[in-house]
Amino acid sequence: MQPLGQPPSEQSRRGSPRSKVFLAATLEWPDRARTVVLRDLSEHGALIQGNGLVARDVPVILRRKDLSVGGHVAWVRGNLAGIAFTNSLNREVVMQHIPRAAVRQKDQPLHRRPAVTQRGMNAEERRWFEEMTRPPKDGKG
Repeated sequence: MQPLGQPPSEQSRRGSPRSKVFLAATLEWPDRARTVVLRDLSEHGALIQGNGLVARDVPVILRRKDLSVGGHVAWVRGNLAGIAFTNSLNREVVMQHIPRAAVRQKDQPLHRRPAVTQRGMNAEERRWFEEMTRPPKDGKG
């Protein structure tokens, strides 16, 4: 199975592994700029998604925060396009733009919604629960 939107010929020519992302970026080409979604990123290129993309072989600049890299459109399929970078990015630069999941320190409290079960409740909590869930005495809702 080939990755999202990637033509088979491009898949076999890829020079470095791509990291899946879902980030806002800007694609610029002569006289125009377009907001796109950066779908994956590698040292040699990127997969972008957007409307009204530029044609194949047009020189472009891809911008994302402090990243600005020149290249050309290698292929276009609908609202997806492959960008081949003119100069390879350093692996550390690529990794700076890959979001990492927040890691909770072991000693940080884990905040959870309290469970509404009889088990684990003290007498006061059990009394409150029973009072709140008891049907009204007069039969009205």
